[in-house]
Amino acid sequence: MNILIIKTGALGDVVRTSFIAQALKEKYFNRIKRTFPKIFWITDKKAITFFLNNQYVDKIIPKEKKQFLKKIDWDLIINLEEDIDNCKFATSLNPKELIGFTYKNNKVQPSKTAKEWFDMSALGEKPQNNILKSKNKKSHRQIISEMIKIKNYEKYEPFLRLNQYQRDFANQFLRRHNLKRNDLIMGINTGSADRWPKNLSIKKTAQLIDKLHQDFNAKILLFGGSNELQRNQQILKLSKSPIIDTGCGNDLIEFPALISVCNLLITSDTLGLHISLALKRKTIVLLGPTSNTEIDTYGLGEKVIADSDCLCCYKSDCKSMEKISLEKIIKNVKLLLKNKITILITAFKEPLISKAIESALNQKTKYEYEVVVSAPDKETIDIAKKYKKVRLLKDPGKGKSFALNLAFQELDSDILILTDGDTQISEESVEEISNLFLDPEIGCVSGHPVPQESKNNKFGYWAHFLFDSAHRIRKKAFEKSSFIECSGYLFAFRKKKLKKIPIDVAEDTIIPYILYQKGYKIGYAENAEVYVKNADNFKDWIKQKTRTHKSHTNIGNYVDTKTTPKIKTFKNETKGIIWLIFYPKNLKQVFWTEQLALARLYTWIKYYLDIIFFQKYYSDGWERIESTK
Repeated sequence: MNILIIKTGALGDVVRTSFIAQALKEKYFNRIKRTFPKIFWITDKKAITFFLNNQYVDKIIPKEKKQFLKKIDWDLIINLEEDIDNCKFATSLNPKELIGFTYKNNKVQPSKTAKEWFDMSALGEKPQNNILKSKNKKSHRQIISEMIKIKNYEKYEPFLRLNQYQRDFANQFLRRHNLKRNDLIMGINTGSADRWPKNLSIKKTAQLIDKLHQDFNAKILLFGGSNELQRNQQILKLSKSPIIDTGCGNDLIEFPALISVCNLLITSDTLGLHISLALKRKTIVLLGPTSNTEIDTYGLGEKVIADSDCLCCYKSDCKSMEKISLEKIIKNVKLLLKNKITILITAFKEPLISKAIESALNQKTKYEYEVVVSAPDKETIDIAKKYKKVRLLKDPGKGKSFALNLAFQELDSDILILTDGDTQISEESVEEISNLFLDPEIGCVSGHPVPQESKNNKFGYWAHFLFDSAHRIRKKAFEKSSFIECSGYLFAFRKKKLKKIPIDVAEDTIIPYILYQKGYKIGYAENAEVYVKNADNFKDWIKQKTRTHKSHTNIGNYVDTKTTPKIKTFKNETKGIIWLIFYPKNLKQVFWTEQLALARLYTWIKYYLDIIFFQKYYSDGWERIESTK
């Protein structure tokens, strides 16, 4: 299936519209053939940089080179531009379906679903278009989603992932200005282009900077466009605080890289707003003459709306921004900097649950957190009740993923740390994991599993071999900002980005995929160790490993494994053959390694036989591996 999107400007609109590529990929996913549609996007040459690392757009075309697209048969064209040239071009391609704006009877006309947006636009009937604009209660994301018939639009966000050059540029900037990733870095981007007066005054901006530095001891970065050099020079003179001037000449590759340095950005309604949100930065947007209802912060930020009767007027002489409250800005900064952290221990008939609870309660950390135990059985709950600081959730015993979905509804957490009732976490775990989440781009963090057994027996050696191999892979992937599958023994994620998970895929498999495909990075906290008891006999070992293989079978039903390939595959295991050679330290370990290779091969053969011939698939449920207890 071929889909063409036409969205060329303005640049901020291109960024905030980028969510539709993922939405369309998932909407038109062919579950039988397991194929995704091919998506083309026509845009302005300047906007191409926003798609350099976008896995959902198969081909990006500058508008000057669009003519070759006439040779392609189009199943669907979405034209979001209302100018005559783009409307004529979209219509001339004769797609099976055209959504958005077309050209008929010598004029631009909206498709049926685009009429609401058209009527509010500059082409709508005046003055009714302005009245509709001011009365509108829908966000831009909702309007566009309804136009292209996307349900559950809340799950999709603008997508902007930095490339390696941009990450290196950001790191060089940090080093040059002696900044660290765990510093509280706030960006100030309160200017605007000349079309509408959306900027915060120079005086108020300087006062805001001084207040932020005084109240939060924040490192302040000042941003500005090419027309704001004099404005920023005046801000630097008026402010009494140390400010790092990022300059006003940054191009569209450097500008996102510099925004990525910030933990939080305070901005007017400009391109910087949409880049900040697409990069998952906590963002405060200051609003006056433009529509505040159309702005969506995707759960990442807050809107500070001018205390004025003149809002959403789109007048060139609007004075509403003069009535922006600095107190409201500071209040929202405090709100965004708070993170509620929860450790959730899921358990089923765990005789050593007390050890798991005590390791969770005895954390050495500056962060406040709560401990919650979810279990279906009386034995576990009775033990957990003895701990006054532990909150209890009773699940119906239908399985771990089922229990997690219930817990998601009960827990109002920002960061949710998951671990099991048959493990113990190191006392640095909360600190190490939470520190990584200071980077707003981090969506999920894996802990570091460590076997409780020694290497002096075969199954202990096997456990060390596999865990050390996973550690090496995760560490290398994190350094390269590549995708990481987390460990179910200990991992954490931004809970408010996830409402529910499927129950036919393991939670430590699906959650990282979902967040990564939203544009988040996956982190690895190697010093957040979790101590695991492993199977000590061949029957239990095979049962556990085969179940793990099966838990990945259905991942392709929920995410695009072509753009983000599966990690746990037989092919990937064969790539680790060099590890088999260099890991053993003596002849006995060489012999155990050879046995491990044969045992892993057996689990894969058993897995394929179970799936292909016996149709024994993974299912959610509490399945005990007795020797691991």
